Amino acid sequence: MVAWIASFDHTYEALTSVWPVLYTNNQWWAKCTGNYGGFASQDPLWIASYGSAPGPLPAGWPTFTFWQASTTGTFPGDQDVFNGSRSDLIRLATAAR
Repeated sequence: MVAWIASFDHTYEALTSVWPVLYTNNQWWAKCTGNYGGFASQDPLWIASYGSAPGPLPAGWPTFTFWQASTTGTFPGDQDVFNGSRSDLIRLATAAR
C-alpha cells in the first residue's frame, strides 16, 4: 500500500506541482501502511476521527490540516474542521504553498 500511495503521490505532484491531501483514519493507516510516516513532510493530512478531538494521528504528522469530526451535524454531509487561517486555506486551495 505504501508503494501504491507513493506512486500516486509522486504522479499527482508531477502533474500538478502540488502534493495531494491524504485522507485516512488512524486505524486504517496503521493496518494498511504499517503506520508509515514518510508522507508527512509533504502531504497535508485529512484525518477522519469522530468525537470531540482528532485523537492520535498517523506517524509523522504532528498535526492535521483537515479533521472530519462527524458525518452529521449543522451542515449537510460531513462536519470538517480546517486547522489554519482563512489565508492558509486559500493558499492550499489555490496551490500557492
